[in-house]
Formats: sequence, C-alpha cells, structure tokens
Amino acid sequence: MRRLILGLCLCISLFSLSSCFDIVEEIDMKANGSGSIKGTLNLSKSKTKTASLMKLDKIDGFKVPSESDIRREVGTIVSLLEKTKGISNVNYRLDFKNYIASISCDFQNVQALNAYTKTLGAHFKSRFNENTNYTFDAKTKTFVRTYKHSAEAKKEFGKLGAENQKSFNQAYYTSIYRFDQGVVKQSSDLAKLSPNKKAVMLKTSINSLIAGKANLANSIVLQ
Repeated sequence: MRRLILGLCLCISLFSLSSCFDIVEEIDMKANGSGSIKGTLNLSKSKTKTASLMKLDKIDGFKVPSESDIRREVGTIVSLLEKTKGISNVNYRLDFKNYIASISCDFQNVQALNAYTKTLGAHFKSRFNENTNYTFDAKTKTFVRTYKHSAEAKKEFGKLGAENQKSFNQAYYTSIYRFDQGVVKQSSDLAKLSPNKKAVMLKTSINSLIAGKANLANSIVLQ
C-alpha cells in the first residue's frame, strides 16, 4: 500500500503524518476494450499540515521530498509509462497549492491496462500488480477486476506508530469505471451504479483495504 501511494507521486512520510487523503482511480472503457485510466492523490483536506511538513527535512526517519524531488519522480514515471507497450498520451498534473497529484494515460486494450500496473509495480518494487488484474471479454461484454488482499500491506502498516496509524482513519480509496454502454449487472456488494447506469463506483476506507475487510473485485456485464 505504501508503494501504491508512492506511485501516485508523493512520499509515505507525508501521508502517514497528514490528517487525511484520498486516492481515486478512474477507468473509462470503450466497447472495443480500449480506454483511459487516471490515478489521483488528493491531500487538499490536509493541505495546511502537508505544507508545513514539506518544509522539514526528515520526519521519524523518513526523508521529506521537495517539490523538485516530486517533479523528478513524476518525470521518471511518465517516461516509463511512455515506453510501455499499448500505453499512450501520458499526462500528469501537480498542484502544490492544494497538494493534488494525478497521472493519466490511454490504453490500447486490457493487456495494456495490466501493463500499466505492472510498470508502476516494477518501478516501486511493489507486488500490487500481482494482487489486481483486469480482463475484458468483448463477446460477452464483461469487464472483470480480480483482487486479493495484500498481507504485505497489513504487515507494513503494523510497523507504523499508533498516532500515524490513526491518521489513516480519514483516508479513502475510490474506483470509478465508466462505459459507453449501460451496465446490466455488477457483482460487488460495495459498489454502486450511477443513475444513467453507465458508471460503477466503489469507495472504501484505506484501513479496510489494509485490514482485508474490503474487496475491490468486481464483474461488470454491459448491455
């Protein structure tokens, strides 16, 4: 989990000591299986504290990244994604006023979407890409996300002090899947269907993901 957050452009030292943050994953899927993905890290709800932390050199042994460090890291991520097969139109946004970071790109097919997570996982030495996978069957019009809980995330979280763990109480993860066609059904008990039936949203606390109490898996059947 720490590496996943890092992949969204900021250091865990800021997150664990900030009051709250949100991670949002948005996937727009076309009927032919191509689409776009956008990952956003939003610390705006604790921007005052985050701004204060970024003025420090280290916090509890963690080096606090400077704006130049963050820009350099994002540049590396963008370069890696641009070299990933099936990935194109890579863009990023860094807002140091509100502390919002996002990376987006287009994917040619679901294999390229999986390559996206694999590229980030390899760069940050994370096993996140092994815990989640996407498939899309154009014939049955079924989009599937598989997911399994990471025991590693729970172990790493346990190493944080009690006060830092408490900071995650207001941290949330949201996934949003949008489609050209209407959704006939979806399998997740946590997810909700939009009024126009063309989008599925799942929002859960980071604590629930770390503890293995929330499952991101879903099978979505389209019209």
